[in-house]
Amino acid sequence: MFASEFLILTTTFARTPWLALLPAFGLLIGFGALLLRLQDTIFGEPIGPAHRVDASSVPMVLHLLLVLTAGLYLPPLLVAWFQRAAALLG
Repeated sequence: MFASEFLILTTTFARTPWLALLPAFGLLIGFGALLLRLQDTIFGEPIGPAHRVDASSVPMVLHLLLVLTAGLYLPPLLVAWFQRAAALLG
């Protein structure tokens, strides 16, 4: 979630450490606020009636099968496309 901010922060710390203090402080405040919000969401008492949801598992199973298939075999066209994308990115 904060990957780009941490990359900017580590680069700034490497070059000019004193300049990175303010963004580091801001990131700590943001992370603390996120933890406060998530704590009530995850560990708080449920609001309203809590009942079992009858959802279909078909979309999840199809997605997992697609990921497994892509992990074991990729069509040559897709492999060439990924290689071209990687070459463009360096």
